[in-house]
Amino acid sequence: MQSSNQPILYAQSKYKESVIDRPLLNLEAGAGQTRLNIILPHFFSRWAFGGVVSALQVSKPLTAHYESIRFLSLNALGKADEMFDFNSFVENPEGKTIQHEAVYGEQPLATTAGDVFFCTYWISTLVWEEHARLMEQAGNAKTPFYYFIQDYEPGFYPFGYRFAMSQASYRHHEYTHALFNSNTLAQWFDEESYPFAERNVVVPSLNPLLRDRLDELDWRLESKNSEKVVIFFYGRPEQPRNCFASILSGLDIFFNEMTPEERAGFHVISAGQEHEDIILSSGVPIKSMGKLSMEKYASYLEFSHIGISFMVSPHPSYPPLEMASFGLYTITNDFGPKTISTCHPNLKSLPAPDPVLLGAELHKAANWAAKRKNAVHKAVLPSCISPLSWEENARALGLSPIHPVI
Repeated sequence: MQSSNQPILYAQSKYKESVIDRPLLNLEAGAGQTRLNIILPHFFSRWAFGGVVSALQVSKPLTAHYESIRFLSLNALGKADEMFDFNSFVENPEGKTIQHEAVYGEQPLATTAGDVFFCTYWISTLVWEEHARLMEQAGNAKTPFYYFIQDYEPGFYPFGYRFAMSQASYRHHEYTHALFNSNTLAQWFDEESYPFAERNVVVPSLNPLLRDRLDELDWRLESKNSEKVVIFFYGRPEQPRNCFASILSGLDIFFNEMTPEERAGFHVISAGQEHEDIILSSGVPIKSMGKLSMEKYASYLEFSHIGISFMVSPHPSYPPLEMASFGLYTITNDFGPKTISTCHPNLKSLPAPDPVLLGAELHKAANWAAKRKNAVHKAVLPSCISPLSWEENARALGLSPIHPVI
């Protein structure tokens, strides 16, 4: 019996959407001026969170070696007043050629043999791969590239196409000048035996806006003597590595072991990704705040008592370090070489993101918060975070410029 279903067009199907399009590049004749291309997911300043900000700051010292700088976005550009001030991320910008373009525009991206690339996550390496292919096709040597590695990105996916493609981005061997954003992440790659032409670690830094806010407070954290104990957690239901369901289950275990009167003394907030508000089986509501601006995020850190942020990754993850810096009793998890509980007295790292372990740790956190609600104390930076900026730490490495062999 023939199916009544009509065939679908591949180009309009979910199967087409699941594959990453290769960027379209043109390799123009002639060497051209040596130009550093800094590839980012987007240019929107309002969404300038951890990975994008650190990439811009780490690449800045490298711009000193190039007279031409081009910022490349893997998504639409947006309006001028929505985007970064590109000059602020270029060393001594006066007299330099500074451009910005979208990779996936209406026309193929124009490149020359003089282009050098600074990649910031696995999809951005596809731009280098296409340029390298065109260089070989033209009889030129492939130019090495900088790769700022900010997480073990194959872990974002189940075994399959994207897992394999992201893992392959680390296997360009003698062409990869790797920069890691933490010692634990670099250690993970060492244990996995990835070979690189160069390997350097940039010690992570606190987000500059959060650092400025602590400076404004003179690193003095006022008492959080609110009517309720505020539990603030990193809630991203669409990111499996952040264990959203596990956090909800652990909270439910915690509140179900309380009387209704005790539960009334808590307020629970989720931030990181918008989702529907949730009422736990104990009747305790979870309020979703979605993706916060850095200014709003800082204000929530100031008045919250307990923080929860799971990350199944060797990357230390910024939220638990930020929560601890603002005086929250912060519950996170170990993974591989990552054991960040030794970095700060407020960091409590569970061996796994287990709801039962979380529920038990929340009782300790609640007792701690009850005693600390009236306390004024000094903010302390976790020892795994540098007191200097990303830019200063990258500059201290004295990274060598990459020059094309033409």
